[in-house]
Amino acid sequence: MKKLLLISALLFSVNINAQDLPPNGKFIVHHKNGETYLTGEVKNNKKHGTWEFFYENGQLQAREKYNEGRPVGVWKTFSTNGSLKEKNDLRNINQGDLNSRGSPYTGGPPGVK
Repeated sequence: MKKLLLISALLFSVNINAQDLPPNGKFIVHHKNGETYLTGEVKNNKKHGTWEFFYENGQLQAREKYNEGRPVGVWKTFSTNGSLKEKNDLRNINQGDLNSRGSPYTGGPPGVK
């Protein structure tokens, strides 16, 4: 049941589409106030390595890991005060192409530029 909830949450979230990604290199999006919203790496037009999402105040919101577009490792979500809110181990899930949760709290950053 927990896996089903995780997969549902990931599928119904805001996604960074492949056409929005550079072919390779760093990927950064900012909040309207100039603070970083997300950082990540892209390899062969796919999310790769660690992707981090931040609140408007700069506090870490979530950390996800990818291997050439496939979710891997342990994904963590943090509260606004920095405490661990959720931890999902994706090492044993082989469900095909799951999508990033975008912002796990708001469905996406307000006013992302």
